[in-house]
Amino acid sequence: MQSTTNIEQSIIQNLRSLPIAKQQEVLKFTERLQETLPKAVKPSLRELAAMPLAQRNHYIAPFMQKTADDFLSDPELTEFV
Repeated sequence: MQSTTNIEQSIIQNLRSLPIAKQQEVLKFTERLQETLPKAVKPSLRELAAMPLAQRNHYIAPFMQKTADDFLSDPELTEFV
């Protein structure tokens, strides 16, 4: 199985070799595919607070490192350090 990067590179390489009209078809096809994907639902803060801890962590984990970095580097947040 190919990695995502290899797949993307293969698609881009193939896409570049196509005439513009075919590239447009590929674009329309990928847009239709995108429409078939389930929409990501963002829970509200109230909904997050009501979730069990493990489920809540699933939603906030991607933001934890960025938040920690902000507290270390953002002048407004490091004022009292």
